[in-house]
Amino acid sequence: MTSIRKIEANRLNGSKSKGPISFNGKRWSSKNAIKHGLTAAQSCLTIGENVKEYNEFTKHLKIHYHPFDHYSQTLFEILVNILWKIRRIPKIESGIYAYEIQTHEADKYKAEMKDEIHHQDFEQDDKTRVHQQNLFYGIAYLKDANSGNAFIKLSTHETKLINKLNQIEKMYYQHKEKYYGSKKNK
Repeated sequence: MTSIRKIEANRLNGSKSKGPISFNGKRWSSKNAIKHGLTAAQSCLTIGENVKEYNEFTKHLKIHYHPFDHYSQTLFEILVNILWKIRRIPKIESGIYAYEIQTHEADKYKAEMKDEIHHQDFEQDDKTRVHQQNLFYGIAYLKDANSGNAFIKLSTHETKLINKLNQIEKMYYQHKEKYYGSKKNK
């Protein structure tokens, strides 16, 4: 009986919610479901990622790929997205290790966050610095893995991203060959 009352109360409370009103609130809430960004359909920087670093990364890839028409530009944007996600994987892995070493309780990790990791098995010279952002990535990924084997899941994501990268690169280079081949024949 209490569950029916609870459901009804939740329904009533949910009907009162109007969601975010301000532009920034709407923009922020649009990213609520993003945990680690590895499976996101669109290009997204997670909280704490550097826009300038992303733009520099894109600039260097543009020099490498040389998109030359609208279709190649579309494929290029997909490639950038995939490669950015692949770059994120070692950070997540570092965060998982850092989290596991510190053995934080999930609800208390924010208050106990440290830049240096200390463990009784470490010698004084073995102190390892782990970027706080990597630790956040790791914790988010661990939560998404539902306490399962996060490293297996991460490896699976990495394999899928690499396969997708190879597929898109193949499409890109086939299009490039076709495009420039047709220009030579004219």
